[in-house]
Amino acid sequence: MRIDHIAVASNSENSSDKFFIDLLGLRKVRTFIVNENLMEKFFGVKKEQEIIRYSDEKIDIEVFITKDNSNVKDIFTHSCLIIEDRDRLVSKARLMGYDVIKVPRENSDIYYLFIKDSYGNLYEIK
Repeated sequence: MRIDHIAVASNSENSSDKFFIDLLGLRKVRTFIVNENLMEKFFGVKKEQEIIRYSDEKIDIEVFITKDNSNVKDIFTHSCLIIEDRDRLVSKARLMGYDVIKVPRENSDIYYLFIKDSYGNLYEIK
């Protein structure tokens, strides 16, 4: 088994592009609309939905664009991304205004690292 993609939400295409293209370096590969009938069958929400797919050779992410001011309500769900240069990503994320959660591991120089996007989605970075 392997994961085909993960799905998250974002308030706008602009904030989504900023996080997934500018910070993480993914490509925008597809934008599509799921009609309200399918959305109701899949998610119980009768509303047409814009979705943007970002990708590189290792990961695909679908972002549901909410076009409102809502934020994530689940504080525990997160995705874990493996990044070659975590320190560089932390610096870039801070410069871009993202919340960076860096917690030292007990009795170690290693740390736990999470980055939160503008919608509130949480990403563990290894």
